[in-house]
Amino acid sequence: MQLVPLLLKILAVFLLFMPLLIAVSQPVIMQGSDFVMTFYPVGKMVVQGLAQNIYPPPSASSFVDAPFNIYVHQLLTFLPKQYVAVYMYSPLMALFFVPFSFLSAQHALIAWQVFSIFVLALVAWFSSRGDRFQALEYFSMLALFCPIFHTLLIGHLGIVVGLLPLALGYALLSRGKEVAGGLAWGALVLKPQFLPTVLLVCGALFFSKRPKATIGFVLGLLVFGLATVFALGPNLFVEWLNSFKMSDTIFAKAGYQFPAYMVVSLPAVIVQTFPGHGATKLVAYGLAALIGLFALWRATAILNGAKPIVATQSNSDAPTVAEVRAQRAALALVMLEGLFVLPLVLPHFLFYDFCGLGLLAIIAFQGHLWGVEASRVKFLRLATWWCCNLYYVSFMFLPVAPLKQWYALLLVAIFAFFFFKIPGVASARESKESP
Repeated sequence: MQLVPLLLKILAVFLLFMPLLIAVSQPVIMQGSDFVMTFYPVGKMVVQGLAQNIYPPPSASSFVDAPFNIYVHQLLTFLPKQYVAVYMYSPLMALFFVPFSFLSAQHALIAWQVFSIFVLALVAWFSSRGDRFQALEYFSMLALFCPIFHTLLIGHLGIVVGLLPLALGYALLSRGKEVAGGLAWGALVLKPQFLPTVLLVCGALFFSKRPKATIGFVLGLLVFGLATVFALGPNLFVEWLNSFKMSDTIFAKAGYQFPAYMVVSLPAVIVQTFPGHGATKLVAYGLAALIGLFALWRATAILNGAKPIVATQSNSDAPTVAEVRAQRAALALVMLEGLFVLPLVLPHFLFYDFCGLGLLAIIAFQGHLWGVEASRVKFLRLATWWCCNLYYVSFMFLPVAPLKQWYALLLVAIFAFFFFKIPGVASARESKESP
């Protein structure tokens, strides 16, 4: 093994164990982590019969005085008073955290981090189709991606209910199991930040006369949707939906002290820059909708442009090897569209949500792309890793807070550039490899 790859793998192991070491050595500081402050208490509330207090009442105008925040501060005695605990995920996820509530807060966080690392290894394994060497390469690249590290550190759920179903659905689609892939993507209702990617891919497939993924996705949404409704009762499900009207206040009101540089989202930057203006949300969300529709049109064009590498003569309706290869390459590019459009269309896209872009490592090295196209996507993966990692190091160790939302705009602009470069990658394949 060469020296540089060996050093990178050692660094990857170090980055995987660092969150565990911090959780063990700094239990007081880690009371402010997302898992301990949000997911651990919600599991305890369910066990104690206080599920009705998870979401703020309909009359509430702030999360500060909500029963959930009051309960969390009573539970976590070292949590700073200025921290505001907010739970905005589904009732079904609340049930998911019940087993962790029987541990202490520190041990629960460690258990969740270990479980997340196991899921990360699982993603690398099934994406490699059991190839140990390739699985190790995927696992190392995922571990070296700072959004993955940050997700592990704060104990967020992006790896377990975000990256896992996203990667599983893509793996199934790339193997021709489109209904199963759509079903797997239905689980993303538990991590809705990644739903636009799925909507884009399924929509493009549907408009390309391939409706099976959309059918599977709708069935998956029905299954997980019904499970969410009946997890803790229909009334709590309605309260969850009502809580969405207050979601913007977390980023727009200074009282929550939310770091603006963490909100790497074009609509959020617009809302934060012009708070209190009635037309701001209309402009921000309208622009996001236009970008989303443009991405859907472009993704559909990529799928419709997929051609076999060589002309074939066959009386069979079954696709040839060349056609399958071309379709898989087109699907990979459409997934890139869906991943890079996220910070441009989502109103609440935080830095750790980039953990879903870990799928880019799998797309770049799975062998479905070839020639110039493959090299460009690998370069795109490398550039994404460098941009996100340097951004993470900068806000962790440099005084970027005074720059507020303008600093986040830097990363949003970079991803906008990447997003608009994707058609160039696709056209290079079509012009060079098509018959």
